[in-house]
Amino acid sequence: MKPVWLGPKRAARLAERFGTPTYAYSAKILRGRCRAMTRAFPATQIRYAMKANANPTLLRRIRAEGIGVDTVSRYEVRLAKELGFARKDILYSGNNPDNEELDAVHRAGVMLNLDALSSLRRYGARFPNSPVSLRMNLEIGAGHHPHVVTAGPDSKFGLSVDDLPEAEAIARRFGMRIVGLHQHIGSGVFELDLFLRAMEPLIQLLPRFPALEFVDVGGGFGVPYRDDEADIDLEHWGQQIRARIGRAVADLGRPLRLAIEPGRYLVCEAGVLVTRVTTVKRTQDRTFVGVDSGMHHLIRPALYQSYHPLTAWPRREGTPERCFVVGPICESGDVLAEERTLVAPEEGDLVVIANAGAYGYAMASHYNLRARPAEVLVDGDAMKRIRGRERYRDLVRAGDLRPRG
Repeated sequence: MKPVWLGPKRAARLAERFGTPTYAYSAKILRGRCRAMTRAFPATQIRYAMKANANPTLLRRIRAEGIGVDTVSRYEVRLAKELGFARKDILYSGNNPDNEELDAVHRAGVMLNLDALSSLRRYGARFPNSPVSLRMNLEIGAGHHPHVVTAGPDSKFGLSVDDLPEAEAIARRFGMRIVGLHQHIGSGVFELDLFLRAMEPLIQLLPRFPALEFVDVGGGFGVPYRDDEADIDLEHWGQQIRARIGRAVADLGRPLRLAIEPGRYLVCEAGVLVTRVTTVKRTQDRTFVGVDSGMHHLIRPALYQSYHPLTAWPRREGTPERCFVVGPICESGDVLAEERTLVAPEEGDLVVIANAGAYGYAMASHYNLRARPAEVLVDGDAMKRIRGRERYRDLVRAGDLRPRG
């Protein structure tokens, strides 16, 4: 099993100081992933998919590494601007936006990447003569679970090639310039050949758009969660993707920027969820290890059947058991780790769940009227709270109907 970066001493110190459950992030790992990405993709517009984790402190660190953001909502755009991201470094790739969202993003001066004829038509009517990008669905999708495959015939995302004549007609009608083409095939892709093959139909479209300024091939670069999964060779991926786009640009005979949008790759391994064992319950054929966190904090195991590495501190001696790590939510699906053979921890021990930096806190909820955890940045020996633990009044504030901006 791969080691968890938060060892027993620091885990105990963190839990004592900030309580549990708590999300903790390694500044060192985050910096390393950002710098690995910029090394592998020089002269590329790298935009972090901030839906993976929108903690402002982490976003500031990512911006300091020269990386922009890919956003999917008006408030993500607003936060990015408040944190100092330049408009040119922000792309909006929302899905099924209403007119209020189109208006807000346009007022923010951010490029819109639209994936439906309705959105394009409404945007053109409201803001004629605007530049725009098109998100394409070119039939090749991939990912670690059907819910994260974002291209192909069953996906709600993107325009098909058959939609392009009408999209071009809408653009002409409203004087819009199509300056970007984009696709994103899914999340958790480990096969470079598949990624390159998915790029081909997008590349074939480039000559069709004379005003084109950039081509965005998406993200979804795989991160290993299991022992039998290997890290991708990011340098090799960068070389191959840039070389293929370079040949296409040479054939095109005019400048064109390459853009990518990694999300999980930058933050996943930087984050852990630190929990405390509250209950150990043995039945006929299994041991339930109850902890003070659950699907309301980390929904990926319940939603995607995702596997997350975990470590219990302190290490216990004894006979391994068939353990299920479960939370306090009134749902049978509230399982953080299923079928783990390990020496069962004792009540009061810590269980550190790894690879939780992406789509962890970002997808957390108040289900069962339970609070979201604190978030802490670990930078060497320093630990700093970067989001406080919620209390009762934070949960019920939605009942106060006074405008809050």
